[in-house]
Amino acid sequence: MKKSIFVLLFAIASLGASAQINGIDNDNRFGTGQDSINCLEKITICDINVQNKDFATAYEAWKELFTTYPVARVSIYTNGEKILKGLISKETDDQKKLGYVNELMALYDQQIKYIDKLQQITKSQLSAGKILGKKALDYMQFVPKASVDEAYDMLSKSVNMEKGLSEYRVTQNFMKISAMKYKNDPAGHGEQVIQDYLDASVYIVEVLDKYNERIEFYTNRYNEVKNPKDSIQAGVYSKAIDAARIGRTNIDGYFINCGAAKCEDLQTIYEPKVEENKDNIEYLNKVISLMSMLKCTEQEAYMKAAEYALAINPTAKAAMGCGYRYFKKGEIDKAMEFFDQAIELETSATNKAEMCYKVGAIYLHLKKASKAREYARKAISLNSKYGDPYILIAQCYASAPDWHNDHVFNQCTFYAVIDKLQRAMAVDPTVKEEASKLISQYNKHLPASEDIFMRGYSKGKSITIGGWINETTTVR
Repeated sequence: MKKSIFVLLFAIASLGASAQINGIDNDNRFGTGQDSINCLEKITICDINVQNKDFATAYEAWKELFTTYPVARVSIYTNGEKILKGLISKETDDQKKLGYVNELMALYDQQIKYIDKLQQITKSQLSAGKILGKKALDYMQFVPKASVDEAYDMLSKSVNMEKGLSEYRVTQNFMKISAMKYKNDPAGHGEQVIQDYLDASVYIVEVLDKYNERIEFYTNRYNEVKNPKDSIQAGVYSKAIDAARIGRTNIDGYFINCGAAKCEDLQTIYEPKVEENKDNIEYLNKVISLMSMLKCTEQEAYMKAAEYALAINPTAKAAMGCGYRYFKKGEIDKAMEFFDQAIELETSATNKAEMCYKVGAIYLHLKKASKAREYARKAISLNSKYGDPYILIAQCYASAPDWHNDHVFNQCTFYAVIDKLQRAMAVDPTVKEEASKLISQYNKHLPASEDIFMRGYSKGKSITIGGWINETTTVR
């Protein structure tokens, strides 16, 4: 009897040992002996079939790897995503599809669980925050009747873990879901949606700055050594920055459209609180950031917060607010001093470019087109993918087209106007609609073909616009 019990216990112990997950409680991530051979075979089967997009065949091998050898290779998770998404896309049975979706969610959970071990075997920057962001996006895409609260929890954690390193789609959807949550519960989520907008706006600017730095780096290196790979990389980041800029526009749109705060509402909410917190720099900066991002720069609460904040700690946003305050009072020279101080204090290239553009727009409003162009060009030098400054230059030229005593040559100024608008669309997809409308409008001011021909110019020939503009363009 004792012998039988011993044999039974030995069998149970052996079964437990054979079912042990490799690489978690020991260093044998591939297993040992026959286990390691089996693991490598499964990896090969999985890799080949994923490459061939035969996800059904790859699935069984992947499932064993995922269950028994969870830290053998990072490809268990990258391949797993491809396999499960491939199966989800082809599955017509709702119940089976849901099963694959649940496995995909479990894949992300396990990857986060074993993140420390997985980081030791890869050169890529794995992080729990990035994985959680991917999980959130797939949860929203694939889970039927996805919970807004659950999606928000994942996105909020991901974005606040990664901050400026967060993938722009995650940051964009974080704001989208926060706005939806506000619409479902205005009283409970009112203050939080404002904070989420502030955070998302800061983080997306950090992403844009990072992309701009990468574009500059690869462009400069390409110019030095002419390696085509550098040119390709610059192109990759150029496309990424276009998408991120659209993401930023969407972030603004989600917040504005959710109705959480209009300029008048912010004025009512914050004016008394600014007085109460005039020595609280953290609170003042929050008010300045929110109201400036929403273009509520003519509200007294914004200008007061900026003045108090600048006295405590000079920052770019506070100086910009003081500039608006003096501009509203009609003290233009004083306002411009503060605007220049703001540009000097700003450290973010993206934000500095936007400040230059805003100051340029103010100069155009003052009918100082040459000065407006100067600031627009500064903005472009800081951010070559920024379309608004090109539109501003076009408007500068259109506002002062007369440089010749012949009205036909003055009409040629609009060739240069359209050049700038076309350039705006080429570098920045977010301004396409506005630029297209202006092109239609300014096309009406171009000289008639016969008039310009009578002056010695034909289609395709270069012509220099004189005066303060001093720019060469092409006859259309």
